[in-house]
Formats: sequence, C-alpha cells, structure tokens
Amino acid sequence: MITALENRSGIILKVSIALFIVVHLFYINLPPCSIHVWRQCNTMAVARNFAEEDMNIFHPRVDRRFELDGITGTAFPIYEWTLANFMRFIGNPYFLSRLFSLLISVIGIVYCYRFISLISNNSAIAAFTAASICWAPEFFYHSMNALPDILALTLAFASLFYFEKSSKNESLLYFFISMLLLTISGLTKMQYLMIGGYYAVVFLHNILLKKESFISKHRIAIIISGILSVVVTLAWYKYATMLIEKSNLRDFGIEVRNAESLSSGISILKKNLISDWPELVFGYANTLVIVIGLFFIYFKRGSKYFLPFLGLALIYLVYHLLDLRQMQVHHYYMLPSYFFAAGLIAVGFQYLVSKKQVGLIMLLLVAQPILACVRIIPARWGKQDLGIPAEFSNKEQLTRLQNAIPLGAKIIAGPDESGCIYLYFLHKKGFGFEYSGQLSEEKEQTNVLQDYIDRGATYLVTNDNATIQNEKVKLCIEKEVAVENNFHVFKLIPKKR
Repeated sequence: MITALENRSGIILKVSIALFIVVHLFYINLPPCSIHVWRQCNTMAVARNFAEEDMNIFHPRVDRRFELDGITGTAFPIYEWTLANFMRFIGNPYFLSRLFSLLISVIGIVYCYRFISLISNNSAIAAFTAASICWAPEFFYHSMNALPDILALTLAFASLFYFEKSSKNESLLYFFISMLLLTISGLTKMQYLMIGGYYAVVFLHNILLKKESFISKHRIAIIISGILSVVVTLAWYKYATMLIEKSNLRDFGIEVRNAESLSSGISILKKNLISDWPELVFGYANTLVIVIGLFFIYFKRGSKYFLPFLGLALIYLVYHLLDLRQMQVHHYYMLPSYFFAAGLIAVGFQYLVSKKQVGLIMLLLVAQPILACVRIIPARWGKQDLGIPAEFSNKEQLTRLQNAIPLGAKIIAGPDESGCIYLYFLHKKGFGFEYSGQLSEEKEQTNVLQDYIDRGATYLVTNDNATIQNEKVKLCIEKEVAVENNFHVFKLIPKKR
C-alpha cells in the first residue's frame, strides 16, 4: 500500500495545488481586507502610484504624503513595481493583485517541491512536504494578499533549489542564478537573506573537510557572490533609510523591533510556541509531522543536510528573538520558518513512509486543507465585517465617495490609525488623522486641522461623529458635499492668502 501511495504522490500534489487555487478563486474579488489590511493597502498604494505617477523603481510613493511628493523608503519594491506594470494595461480591479500573488504562491510551492525532491532523492516525500506547506494557514491566507513577503519566500525556495542543482550538476550558471534569486529575495524582505546561512554551512563544511567538490573548486566565485548579495541588499536598505529621513514619511518601518521588556518577550514567545506556530503558522496537522521529524532527526543525525538546516534554524531563531515585537501580531514575519519546517516535515514523512503508516499519512494530507479552511475562511474572508468600513466594501458607495472629491485634491481622511487604509480606498493623496479629536489639537499657535489646510488640504472625509461635531472643525468647513451612511465629505475653507 505504501508503494501505491508513493506512486500517486505526484497526483496528490497536483490535486492539492488545484484545490488550493479553486478555494482561493471563490474570494478572488475581495478588496484588501481582514488581518493586516493596512499592509495590503500600503503595498497596493505603492503599486498604484508607480502605475499612475512614475515607474521609477527607486522612487516608491505612498498616499499619506501630506504636501510632499510621497517618495519614501521601503523594502525594494519589486513586487509593487511588477504589479504596477499589469495595472498600466488593465487597471486595478481587486482580482488583479490577488491573482498575481496566487501565481507567485503556486510557483513557491512548486520550488519547495523541487528543492525537497532534490535533497531527499524522493519525489513522494517532496510532494507530501510541498502539499503541507501549501495548506499552512498563514501561507494559505496571505497567498493571495498584496504582500511582498510571498514573493520573497518564493524566490528563496527557488534559490535553494538552484543552489542544490549547481552542486549536483557542478554548474556555475545555476549557482549564479541561485545567488541572484537570493539577492532579490533579500532586497524584497531583508530577513530572507537568512537562507545564506544554509549556503554558508555547506560551504564551510566542504572547505573544512577539504572535500574535492564543486564548492571547493569555485570557492572564490562563491565567496564574492555571497559578499555581493549582502552588500547589494544592505546598500538598498541604506538608501531606503535615507529616503525615509529625507521625507519623514514613515509608513514603512525599516528597523529591528525588540521586545519592550524581558517579561513581554517571554509572553510573546509563549504565545508563539503554544498558539501561533501550531495553529496559524504551521497548522495542527503540520505541527504533528514536525514533531515526528524532530524526534526522528534527534536519533538519526547522519544526513549531510542536518548541519545546513540546523544553521538555518539557528539563524531564524536569532532573527525571531531580535524582532520579537513584530512576532506578537505580525505572523507573516514568521514565514521564513517554513524553510527549516520544510526540512522537518520531509523527515517526518520519511519516517512515516519507512514505518508504512499509510493511514496516518492520508489522514494528515486530508486534514491539512480542512483545518486551513476552517481556521481562515470564516474568520477572515467569510464574515460580513471585512475589517474595513462597510462603505469601502460597497463598490457603489465607494465610487460616490471617490467622485465627490475633485481629481488631484489633497484630502484629510480619518480617523485611521494605519494612515493608509482610508486614503487607499478613496484613491486620494494627502493627510490622515489617527484618532478622534486629533484635528482639534493645538499645534504651534493653531490646530492640526488648520495646519493641514495651510499645507494644502481642501477636503475632509470622516466617519467620526465627534470630529464632525467639534466646534474647531466646524469653523474650517465651507460645506458638506456628500454623505454615504456614516461617511461625510466636507469642502474646507481655503487657506487665507
């Protein structure tokens, strides 16, 4: 029976990917929504601004730009720039970014399969592993969101594949492809450079043991390529930091965010271990396979891939601890854990195959999509509250709000803690306020609202009744031009000349 299962592993993976695509297609027309909608909106805003304003990839622009041009620093915007090229031809329907991300995600699953197949010499184990990553809940959710991390993950899996391919084929071409993909992955999100740890361990292992191998023969080219990859990535982030300081537009934080205290750090780690990883990042079925893999690898550490994966896991651990505050709610920051998790899942399935546990393998493979769908769909896509104002999820109401404001007008929108969601949906640039009452606060002998007007704001869009009723706000309003449920659009009294 186990042989029959192995022979059908290719079909199992194809069916899994097909089901993965079909399930997502039911929700492909959703607007940016649900958990981390702010990140989706900021990504989409940068892409749309490329398409509509300037395709210079070195000048990413945000919507909350005040009176400035919106240019600020971010991770290398290859995802946004590529998406913008499609936007220039077909516009910006909701399905475009979702299909774009879904395609990238499927390519990532394929490269995960190819990488594990190459290092395990077992296509069945690779198929089971790739299918498992496919249905990891956090990946399942973000795989059709406008999130550069998905592209970085895919590029990294592709880099791992071509690295192993270069060793087996003794091909410098494959190695340089691997390094190029690693560099772009690191540029897209810096933490994905961590797979360089895998390469470094393999390199040092070959050098220290004085093996006559592809790596030892081309050590100079390998060292130079590795250094270049790191230097290019760091150079971009230095440039991005300069743009942020120059514009003071801080929508994207390029920084390490440690835990605020030891007790806070321990609390976050406890939550990550007990809840986030088993429930969201890996999923319960995958967690079981990972635990099996950990036990198996503890008793059998003879594989030549043990040290490279251990190095990768240790680098991830350092990254996780350094950026612990991000791990509290930003679970997509944990996606790089899929690299060593894929190795452990492969080992877990290898053990189950060796023990001829056909029933358990099939149970796990069937449980994965069920658990992912149950965890993600009702909570994030299937409910009425999509995590954005109801007026934004209604196309007719949103269009009327957008059309109530002249093209090119700078607006004030809020209260929006993210600073980007309202402006993105309204398809406008300008100013934001984060909380009720902020516009009436004093600022250098005036108030925030008047300061924004003096800097070029001409319209106010808000769904906050306290802001509308505030006397200081009323003094700055010329007239109301549109109402959609709770949202009001006001023309502001122009700046006095």
